[in-house]
Amino acid sequence: MQQSSESAEKIEHTTESDIADQKQEEASSLTSSPEDLTSSPKEALSDSTKVDRLGRFDWFAVGIVIILAAIFATATRLNVQPSTSLVPASVLSATGCGLLITALRKLHTSKGAGLLEAAVGGLFLALFQFIAAISYPGVVQTMGSVDFGATGFFSTWGLVVLFTIIFSMAGAAFGHLAFAPLRPLPAKAKADNAVTEEAVSDDEQDNEDISQEAQEANLDDEQIAEEVAQEEQEHEEDELELPEASSEEQTTDNDEEENNDNAEEPVAEPVKRSSGSFLITVLLLGLAPTLIGYVFAAAFDFTQSLNQFVAGPYPTLRLLSGLLPWQVPVPVMPQGTFAGFIMLTLLWRIPLLLGNPHIFDIQALEPYLFNAAGLALALLTLRSTHDQTEVGPIRWQTLLIFEALLGLLMVTPAVLWLNQGIEGVLRLQTIAIPIRTLHLLNPLTFTLDIVTGPVICIITALVVMRLQGGKSSSRQR
Repeated sequence: MQQSSESAEKIEHTTESDIADQKQEEASSLTSSPEDLTSSPKEALSDSTKVDRLGRFDWFAVGIVIILAAIFATATRLNVQPSTSLVPASVLSATGCGLLITALRKLHTSKGAGLLEAAVGGLFLALFQFIAAISYPGVVQTMGSVDFGATGFFSTWGLVVLFTIIFSMAGAAFGHLAFAPLRPLPAKAKADNAVTEEAVSDDEQDNEDISQEAQEANLDDEQIAEEVAQEEQEHEEDELELPEASSEEQTTDNDEEENNDNAEEPVAEPVKRSSGSFLITVLLLGLAPTLIGYVFAAAFDFTQSLNQFVAGPYPTLRLLSGLLPWQVPVPVMPQGTFAGFIMLTLLWRIPLLLGNPHIFDIQALEPYLFNAAGLALALLTLRSTHDQTEVGPIRWQTLLIFEALLGLLMVTPAVLWLNQGIEGVLRLQTIAIPIRTLHLLNPLTFTLDIVTGPVICIITALVVMRLQGGKSSSRQR
């Protein structure tokens, strides 16, 4: 019995030593190699630069908006008579400004909508229009001499700045959600038949081992004594076989874990965007300027009622003419004593904006340019999936069709509403006197407006495709 107890103690001692050796091997395997140690700082630096890059303010996108806004404001300031699109141009271009900023951000990263950049871009977009308006001769002097001049001017332009910022942020959020990377469908696990068969065979072996152990437990005491004697004799052989057996068990366990990992690896199914989703997105973007015009007209009328101003002779919704580059010219040419007052009125009083000084208004192209550039760049930088950084290709024919549809949707509501003429009513306390209907379109300008909207969007898309193609080719070189 003493010999059996001594042998049992030796066996326990050997097993404890083997367990300690296994723990040391596991600890050594967890320690990284010198190559891993050298590569980890580089990975950490790259991750930190990515996070730092994402957290930075995108001045490049805002700079593009500032340059375009300055060009249009300077071009419209060259007119002696203010055009009718000077006041509502930035509001009608707000959603396109936000969409363009979001698309420019997607050149660097797919995270974040760039709401702060959109707000700053909308602020500069309206600020340049305000500078162009206040820089007309005699405006500041007239505001000081007329009681309601400064109130109406600054309240209107404050409303313009506010709505431009809000709808620019809304356009950025809509563009980020509409062109966000698609998430993959639920993954399917690899279920191989070989793995299932191995699992079944392992279960059968375990059942056999349990039955053998039960039979051994029912042996008589004599057989147990004989087994103890045999253990004493074979003790030296067991000391050599135990490490080998433990190493074999470890290898089999590792193989089983690898098979289980390979069996559980998910396979993400690819997701493709439908053409219907693109059509809905283009539809909303094309009708957005018209809807914003309705909302801004209601807010303008409410502000005028708060300031106790008399309602204008024409409806405020005539600001939709800011989407029409071709109109019948109605030159005013303010001169004489009331020249300053007329000039100031043309710079903020929307119902009194009679018409453009020339047949073509370059300021009216601003909403088309921002929306078309934003849509083209958003489609060209479209990500294929949520986790991939590769760009999903889009055919150039499809892109041009979407751009033509965008321009047609932007110009159609305004040109149809203004083609029937703007009926005017002069209100004097309890008397309403109808005045001459204002016709801003004729068959020629109607046709030119219908054609110009899609053409400007297509040309803008081609320029963006050319610039984007040049950048991709330079990167490949």
